[in-house]
Amino acid sequence: MAKELNFPIDFVVTWVDGSDPKWLKKRNIFDEVNVDDKIETRFRDYNLFNYWFRAVEQYAPWVNKIYLVTDNQAPDWLNMDHEKIVLIDHKDIINNDNLPTFNSSAIEVNLFKIKNLSEHFVLFNDDMFLNSSVEPSDFFWFDGRPRDTAGLNAIMPVEDFDHITANNITIINRKFNKMSVMKKNFFKFFNLKNGPLNIYTMLLFFFPRFTRFYDLHIPYSILKSEFTNVMEENKDFFEVTSSNKFRSIYDITIWSVRYTQIAKGNFKPRKFNYGKFYDLTQIEEIIKDIKQSKHKVIDINDSSDVDSILFQERVSQLYKAFNIHLSKKSEYEK
Repeated sequence: MAKELNFPIDFVVTWVDGSDPKWLKKRNIFDEVNVDDKIETRFRDYNLFNYWFRAVEQYAPWVNKIYLVTDNQAPDWLNMDHEKIVLIDHKDIINNDNLPTFNSSAIEVNLFKIKNLSEHFVLFNDDMFLNSSVEPSDFFWFDGRPRDTAGLNAIMPVEDFDHITANNITIINRKFNKMSVMKKNFFKFFNLKNGPLNIYTMLLFFFPRFTRFYDLHIPYSILKSEFTNVMEENKDFFEVTSSNKFRSIYDITIWSVRYTQIAKGNFKPRKFNYGKFYDLTQIEEIIKDIKQSKHKVIDINDSSDVDSILFQERVSQLYKAFNIHLSKKSEYEK
């Protein structure tokens, strides 16, 4: 049985049904120059979301509340009467002037406004799955610090999203002196738990400013108070991001909050391979990981290299793999 912490931990998960005709009609009204958020792979639904809930029930029964953030949508099979489930519509957290929005960044930066959200919460995208039993201390240490892995990285631009990463790190360089942070938290940035990330950190150590932190693309442990402070201290970025209906090169994301927690040293180191990021081109590795529960959490990202026909084949393979350990319907389902 998981060792008890003296504070609750909530899960927050963002979800959209990209095949919903009403949602598609609303989205198509807005003609944006930036096509990044308009490509099919940004909104294709795996139809595996019920396995996300089954995994939470089986692997994290200790969770306090599950906040499902959607745009006036909810899965037909979801048991909305379950005491742990709270449905959050975009209008509950985003100013009406900025709605509707199809910008994942805009949705993320407003999550701190969720009513009654616990100070300690874990943010999931709907393609991030628990893959093995987890304990509260896997996400937050007993003194309340988030669990994370600190490593330096560099921005190597190949797509518009790299502008967003630069915006996030701009927030950090505005507030923190790199050398002071590195000296104060030396044994968090250079730690056996960081594995190969220690090499990246060593190579970038003497650069005068932060170039980027290493992003693991798995659910992030966030302090609501820090989240609120970062958004209030960076209202310029926050307001611009909130007003962009599609993802923009001017956005920031919740990574800016994670980066702040790391720069402050307010985290407990966790193994770099606690979770694993995949995309659908790696289907054989994904299936093996699910079957063997190799990593505690996995992120299965869509890929533009997978066409519509192949996408359905891959989803069918995922369905069969998830059904090995998660065949039983959860209490979160009707």
